[in-house]
Amino acid sequence: MSSGSMDDASRRRCLIQDKRRLADIEEKQERVRAFLPSVGADAMLLQDPANIAWFTAGGDLSRCASDSCTSSVFVTEDARLFATNAVDSAQLFERECFGLGFQLKQREWFQPHCALVEDLCRGRKVVSDSGFEGTRNVGKRIAKLRLPLTSLEVDRLRKLSKVLVHAVEVTAGHIRKGVTEAAVAGELSNRLLRRTVTPARIQVCADGRNIRYRHWSYSEDPIESYATVSCVARRWGLHVAVSRTVCLDEVPQDLWAAHQKAVMMHATGIYFSRHGQQLKDVWPKVKRIYDKFGLPSEWQLCDQADIIGYRTSEHQLTPSSEFELQGPVPVFWHPGVSAAMLGDTVLVMPSGFEMLTRSTVWPELKVQVRGHDVPCSGLLLIRETQAPESSLKTSRDHDHDSAIFRGYNLPDDDADGSRMDSIWELDISAGGSVFDESESQYSQESVLD
Repeated sequence: MSSGSMDDASRRRCLIQDKRRLADIEEKQERVRAFLPSVGADAMLLQDPANIAWFTAGGDLSRCASDSCTSSVFVTEDARLFATNAVDSAQLFERECFGLGFQLKQREWFQPHCALVEDLCRGRKVVSDSGFEGTRNVGKRIAKLRLPLTSLEVDRLRKLSKVLVHAVEVTAGHIRKGVTEAAVAGELSNRLLRRTVTPARIQVCADGRNIRYRHWSYSEDPIESYATVSCVARRWGLHVAVSRTVCLDEVPQDLWAAHQKAVMMHATGIYFSRHGQQLKDVWPKVKRIYDKFGLPSEWQLCDQADIIGYRTSEHQLTPSSEFELQGPVPVFWHPGVSAAMLGDTVLVMPSGFEMLTRSTVWPELKVQVRGHDVPCSGLLLIRETQAPESSLKTSRDHDHDSAIFRGYNLPDDDADGSRMDSIWELDISAGGSVFDESESQYSQESVLD
């Protein structure tokens, strides 16, 4: 091969179709195809980033921090397309959704996006998630299409959970006296972002600040005695959440006592989160544990659980919620008692539940619910100076230490070297558009024109 032809080959882009992702989108198109007649429509307009990420199997059309809608997805019974601008079209087709059966309708960046969408909707019965002019807003009904999860989404949640748990635990394990809550939040954010995971919400609640402020985020105040690190993270549009608590030098007795009670509510909620159950049927079992421990009003001080997915909260557990768990569906349980906070994401399946955020290194309590062990996170005790090995109580054989250990061996960084990027997100060396290649199967014009 001549040097010229080798140079030509090196400049060629390698765009690979993700067949599993394509199959996932085809499954969702089937859901839309069945949905459209039920609402008397022949097309659906998606502008909510959560719905777009769902339908595109993880595509991000949001331009990160853009406040306005610059790209939309338009779906009919037998077609799907992007309505976007000439600036974003290459990224959509080369990085976000290559080879996934989408067509394209685009305008110049200086032309209003609404005019492009109006052209698509003209003469059609269109439902939307935004109430765009001329469409009927059925956003709540569209949101129901996102559940139950597909097999691809389940696998992605498992991988995201591992990355999040590691980031939270290593960050919490590095906490020392005098470090500010904000510094801990920054370290956690850094660990997630370098794995291309977005922190959707971070809480660093130190020294009981969350007793009064249950949704405390973080501040510039230093951590003196203990802290709970909680995070909701997003990748591929999906969310997972977890919480972990560390104590410095010693475990406050009041925190330990509150934690032992909180794990009972936590384990009960997890165990009774069953396929086919309505949340209003799960809740009385959790409330009974609050009552049993003499805390009849404690549950009113903080929310207890959320269905999580393409939003940080798809649906919140309330005493009267009629939401029915149809697996696979992820649930984030996060009860609290006084300063004690727990948080784990479980995957409710037709065959049972799977603890997505269970740790392999963090101290653990096993709570028996109806004869079954439910694993719950314990407290990590960090000493400023390392004690002799012979004096360390790392064994879980002692009742008091069963959920507390002194940690010195947490890994400093993520040992998983695999990319979070999927195979359709490969580096592209050339600077032109995918449409510059004559063999491309995609046209710049939409067949709906």
